[in-house]
Amino acid sequence: MAALTVTAYDSAGTAYPVQQITQFSWEFSKDHPYAVLKLSALDLPAHWIHRLEVYLQGKSLFSGRMDTEVWEQTSSGSQVTLTARSQTASLVDHEAAPVVYQNYSLAQLLYDHGYPYGLSGSALSGGTLSQITCAKGMSHWEFLQFYCRLLLGYLPWVDEDQVLQSPSAVGETISFSQGDYRSFTLSLDRTGLIARLYVLDQTDQYRLVQNRFAQSLLAEKTEYYAPTGRWSQNLTQAAGNYFRQGQLDYLTGKLVLDGLHRYRLGQRVNLSAGAGLDYAGLELSGIRLKGDSGGCSTILTLTDPGAGNI
Repeated sequence: MAALTVTAYDSAGTAYPVQQITQFSWEFSKDHPYAVLKLSALDLPAHWIHRLEVYLQGKSLFSGRMDTEVWEQTSSGSQVTLTARSQTASLVDHEAAPVVYQNYSLAQLLYDHGYPYGLSGSALSGGTLSQITCAKGMSHWEFLQFYCRLLLGYLPWVDEDQVLQSPSAVGETISFSQGDYRSFTLSLDRTGLIARLYVLDQTDQYRLVQNRFAQSLLAEKTEYYAPTGRWSQNLTQAAGNYFRQGQLDYLTGKLVLDGLHRYRLGQRVNLSAGAGLDYAGLELSGIRLKGDSGGCSTILTLTDPGAGNI
């Protein structure tokens, strides 16, 4: 893992270069607004580590605070295992204050609920909601997504630069053919596809909402749904969220590459795997880098970009 440069910092800011790494993994996906790092090393001090900085091939890969630390004595010496998340984990860790906002703009939302908790910018279009309630128990990330779903009609995600992005944000296209990768696995699961949803409205009547995406895949499932809490007054959005949860992973590809490689979430992937498995425009929705004594690898999660556009 010579391509990695890792520095640990204690609560006083003292830096400890980490070189005897036994295990390493870094994972980031569109499912969460933060990256997760797990690291085991033989040369970490027996102090509480506060923060980790990781560079891959000279470029910043991770900066975040320690969540868990485990020290153990082994035949090879003292080994410390750390788990850390990037700064934007604060979006989900902190509960937002319950409040009813009037004429609340996207710009103000970001200053109140985004930038203080790790976001560095936003690529979203602006706008204002006449009224919105931040309910008791909502994290800043939940409220931010709720706001964007109502105002913009979609759920945003956070990229590697801690910038808020829309589902339509598309990175450059990368292509793989047989011989470029160690393995490729493709999974197709239709069980979560819902074609028709009857949603209970405020008059105790069920209203039909059609899922054109699932129907285009010949799905036939029908379900009934009674939204609770903040979604009970926003039936169309509630139905869209319900559809989305069941179909995001209906098509999942796992592409394993030798070595540690840098790619970005949102990139489009063209794949020629032979045996008729040729795909164009898959979305890079998750990246995992890992390494141990057996070597290093990069695992890319590929999904259908249309599955999340509800």
